[in-house]
Amino acid sequence: MWSDAIRRHAVAMIALSSLLVSVNGLAIRSIESTNPWQLIFVRQSFFAPTLILILLLRYRKNIVPVFINIGLPGLFGAAAIALANICMILAMTYTTIANTLFTLGACPLITAVLARIILKERLTPATLIATLVAMTGIGIMVGGGVMGSGVLGNLIALACALFFSLFVICLRIGKDRDMLPTSVIGALLGVAIGAIGCQFDFRMSNQDLWLCFAWGGLLMTAVHTLFTLASRFVAGAEIMLISLIEFMLGPLWVWLVYSEAPGTTGLIGGALVLGAVTIRSVLLIHQQRSQSP
Repeated sequence: MWSDAIRRHAVAMIALSSLLVSVNGLAIRSIESTNPWQLIFVRQSFFAPTLILILLLRYRKNIVPVFINIGLPGLFGAAAIALANICMILAMTYTTIANTLFTLGACPLITAVLARIILKERLTPATLIATLVAMTGIGIMVGGGVMGSGVLGNLIALACALFFSLFVICLRIGKDRDMLPTSVIGALLGVAIGAIGCQFDFRMSNQDLWLCFAWGGLLMTAVHTLFTLASRFVAGAEIMLISLIEFMLGPLWVWLVYSEAPGTTGLIGGALVLGAVTIRSVLLIHQQRSQSP
């Protein structure tokens, strides 16, 4: 009964998760005085316990075997998602929110290329062309950063996209088991790396503390739960298309609240990335529907 209800509303749940996660940039720009490494530490410190609570409610005394069952794919995935989350915050610190999100928009294409290399999956000509177009767009944004001051942030955003794509590949390798513990271990790694990065200086204002609680403890947990439950019932191409909500709305929120507008190179590069992902997703959906009985 529960699965049937989720199946009926799966698309709406994916859309809601994309809408909620689109405020990442707005949350970072709303930070009062906390440095990026403190932010990484505190955000993940709130995120990890909520994920553990979800697993405890689901498995109770059997929680330890669930962690053991993730195996090497889960451990590699944990390292990948930890580095992806760290790179996301650093990228948004050193370049515009728009450039970061536009670059992350290429994740589906990077994942497809990695799936060809690691999983030996077929790479269609359309995907290859879309990847080349997206990489051109990212190159334009990185080049624009060279002319300004955001080149480091743009490169970190590209690393974030690569790590997140590797995380997705690890999840696909371990698709026969519950991989939620991977995210827990990744969050705990983020806590450790953040603590070292901030040199164990955890002082922060009350405003930043409450913001991190709402962001890491509540919002990201809701996003993760909605996406994990619903993604089983929505085709990959449709998920890619719906997920563009995050990459289009994220820069908009920051522009409306903080007047942070993407530069010309950011707009051009972002249009190429999002356009390539959109066209590929639409073609895949059309192909899947034409092949279905």
